Amino acid sequence: MTKRTDREKFERTTAAIDDAIFAASREELEAEYRELGMDPAEAIARARKQIASAIAASGKKAMQAAKQRVELAKERAPRLAIAASTDPAAMRAKLTRLLRQPGVPTTLAARQGKEMSDRDVESLIADLAELGIVEKEPRE
Repeated sequence: MTKRTDREKFERTTAAIDDAIFAASREELEAEYRELGMDPAEAIARARKQIASAIAASGKKAMQAAKQRVELAKERAPRLAIAASTDPAAMRAKLTRLLRQPGVPTTLAARQGKEMSDRDVESLIADLAELGIVEKEPRE
């Protein structure tokens, strides 16, 4: 058996159990609990608590993921703002300086900003910044 096949069987089995639970009437479920020697009210309360806990955990996970996306956007935003705030001639000069740095792929350097729109130049500078290819700021 492969892991995928085992996982698929597991998912089909749990789906079948879910379907059986959802199809059962309240009376049938209470009877099942009693057959298992469980108090239906306690079992229902426990299930509700587990569901609430799972919902809360899922919400926390989603919130953490959203915070990470916001932080990533904040990190990228200044680079993009800098690129968008400069005039086209300065942007092309900056791109030329960036492309002359060691480690820049030669396919990018060969273009030298020729036949690129101003928007393309800004986009390429932003892409380079995301790759960590930025101008060294002068030391004061």
